[in-house]
Amino acid sequence: MKLTLKIWRQAGPEAKGKMVTYPLDGVDGDMSFLEMMDILNEELVNKGEVPVEFDHDCREGICGSCNMMINGQPHG
Repeated sequence: MKLTLKIWRQAGPEAKGKMVTYPLDGVDGDMSFLEMMDILNEELVNKGEVPVEFDHDCREGICGSCNMMINGQPHG
């Protein structure tokens, strides 16, 4: 599956941020959002770009540390 991700990127609290568009191919419909983010980050690292930072721990949706805002709605 091909997806287009639009992610807010900001180097730090004082830096100016912007939305960055990332086309992503090879996403399986059974993947979790975190697995998809891993694919994106692998591609970014391979291109020498800064990966998208996000917190995660158990990745099972139990502890709540891996939540994200997606389309203005909290997910985790």
